[in-house]
Amino acid sequence: MELQLMKPKNPTLANFLEGYYFLNKSRYSEDIEYLTFPNNYSIVSISRNVELQFENNEIRVIEKNNGGFSSDLICHYKRPIKVLIQGCLNEITFYFKPLGLNAFLERPLKEYNKDFSKMFFPYDDFEASMIPILEEQDPEKRVEMIEDFWMSRYIGFNHAFLNELVGDVLMDLDKSIEAHACEYKTTRQTINKLFDLYLCKSPSDFRKIQRFRETLLEHVGKKTLTELSYDHLFYDQSHLIKDFKALTGFTPRKFFDKVYSEGKVKWLFL
Repeated sequence: MELQLMKPKNPTLANFLEGYYFLNKSRYSEDIEYLTFPNNYSIVSISRNVELQFENNEIRVIEKNNGGFSSDLICHYKRPIKVLIQGCLNEITFYFKPLGLNAFLERPLKEYNKDFSKMFFPYDDFEASMIPILEEQDPEKRVEMIEDFWMSRYIGFNHAFLNELVGDVLMDLDKSIEAHACEYKTTRQTINKLFDLYLCKSPSDFRKIQRFRETLLEHVGKKTLTELSYDHLFYDQSHLIKDFKALTGFTPRKFFDKVYSEGKVKWLFL
């Protein structure tokens, strides 16, 4: 399997898109099975000649030489997703920042994400635009085509305060939603509704996932669990362990013994 991670070159696009990767697997290599864990990105994956089978929190990707196009959006899961890849795969996956994908959509993100197994086709010409990109063999040309496409769909995301609110939540994960509501002269119920519409998760889940993700990055420095607990505003080590079990199915120690990391993509191979 070959995995190539890319960062947006266009500065405007980089404000909304964290990055994207190209995943290639040959027909003759062994099947790949891994878990991917909750995050606050909106993830769009496209591929051809595969069949996607969805069951609970499991995705099976099976080679089907039928010319079919697949596109899926994942942004609302709170438990690990198990992925099994069988046969040849040519996939591109886009990682949009928390509110990022909304800047390219005419309707709130939630309206595109009502069903885990529903394909993601945000524009009438999405398939026709993506197939040439998937087929492009020149990496530099492929990057150019990707960035030209997304910028051609850029409409921006304008809200009276949601951009600033999400930024404030990321800066202070311990601050209560009631305190944020007071600061922005709104209500907790309104904030909950906005998070549901444009992030597909509650403020509580958003903060829990952010703590988890920051802990993953910090663990590279081999800090102790106690240090990680207090650095990331877990109440104590028990709180850290509880959230890790909820989001990964593992205790932190077992998780870190097995995790595979490449940039900001966190996978656990089985």
